[in-house]
Amino acid sequence: MRADMKITRVRVHHLAAPMRRRFGWSLNWTSLRTATLVEVNTDCGLTGWGDGGFGGERLRRNPELVIGRSPFEVEAIYDDLRPPAEAQHDRGEPAGAGLDVALWDLVGKALDMPVSKLLGRRFHSRITPYCTCMYRQDWPDLAEGLAEEARSWVAKGFRILKMKIGYGPDLDVAVVRAVRRAVGADIGLAIDANCAYDAATALALGRRLEEFNLLWWEEPVWADDLAGYDRLRRFLRMPLAGGETFSADAVARCYVAPARVRIAQPDLDTVGLTGGRRIAQLCALNGVRLVPHNWGTHVRTAGELHWMAGFPEVAGWPPMFEFDQTENPLRESVVRQRIEFDPADGRIPVPTGPGLGIDIVREAVDEFRTELITI
Repeated sequence: MRADMKITRVRVHHLAAPMRRRFGWSLNWTSLRTATLVEVNTDCGLTGWGDGGFGGERLRRNPELVIGRSPFEVEAIYDDLRPPAEAQHDRGEPAGAGLDVALWDLVGKALDMPVSKLLGRRFHSRITPYCTCMYRQDWPDLAEGLAEEARSWVAKGFRILKMKIGYGPDLDVAVVRAVRRAVGADIGLAIDANCAYDAATALALGRRLEEFNLLWWEEPVWADDLAGYDRLRRFLRMPLAGGETFSADAVARCYVAPARVRIAQPDLDTVGLTGGRRIAQLCALNGVRLVPHNWGTHVRTAGELHWMAGFPEVAGWPPMFEFDQTENPLRESVVRQRIEFDPADGRIPVPTGPGLGIDIVREAVDEFRTELITI
């Protein structure tokens, strides 16, 4: 155990990699994948890694908030990186989620324990993923293309799929119908509109989509359209989900405490493990399912597996998280260990090594790095 270790340096690696083929969703198209990896060095030689925010200008201007402190102060550091209170307002929202994950990784390595055991009781050793896929591509017939892709993921053993919608109500109904027919009634299917609609349009569309027995509708309206979410919750049977762009404070205050959504979807790159643990406790108290968003490298995937290992079942639903299967040259290349879906039981093992239980491939980080910030 290295209880007296101190943080000596933070390095922020901004990465980018082009894709072979572009894909899109309701708000945009992309042909580039990006990531931010946070590396935290210590005076005893241990290094921690996270995927997400590092604290931005507040840390760059106030390095003493982290440098020289113990990684065991991880939760205090998380809150100290909040912008200070102004006028009659409380402190701002935490901004160092990736740094926070790296500190938990360090604490686990110092204690020779996996992060999942540090976070509390480890309820699960294997976590159910849902397959994120079926984005818009340059197909002549979108419904036919999505149906064919859906069949391919089912053939690989995935039992829960999420597809994109938000292309207009009539086209949305057509593509969901095509995919549901392609995969059958026994495969779990969720939809994500990426905030494409206003509440009135979403309500009318939601009633048309309910016949397809969907697991949830993610982001039907803008994330901060709380009145819109309330309206949809009141009149739709389909569970609502959201929260990927919100801070831990906002997820807790706007979505979980009032049970505004049935499924909270914070992302580790925004809430960190400290915020994630707080959200998990509130979800369990309020009967809200926690199904984290995950669109990063396998550094983030490892963190989310540890996070969900400590979350109990809610309303009979096992812990679940997003397993992005779209093209991403960064995702697997920066981590030495394979994080793979097991078609035998439809789950992924939680890493068992110290910290996050992964090793970074520095050559890959160097290859894809577009900017390096040292603090």
